[in-house]
Amino acid sequence: MTEIPSNQHITYQLQYRKCGKASCSTCRNGQGHGPYWYAYWRQGSRLRSGYIGKVRPPHQQKHPVPIAAESRTSASSAIKSEEYATATASAALV
Repeated sequence: MTEIPSNQHITYQLQYRKCGKASCSTCRNGQGHGPYWYAYWRQGSRLRSGYIGKVRPPHQQKHPVPIAAESRTSASSAIKSEEYATATASAALV
């Protein structure tokens, strides 16, 4: 297991992973296993990563960076609801 440095800027991210087994219905029919927390940091010019697990790191912010494996529909509905909230707040000011 990779040792995660404590003296550098660390970025945490939730990710789904596929196991690669042909008989795995979780990977075949969905996003994969997870989500699992991973840590990312720079070591010289290289980007390094380390597995953390299913539990959010205690010092991690409440709202993680969105993961690439999320479906586009959930991301677009979040944007639409944010646009709606902005439009509603603007209309209330008028």
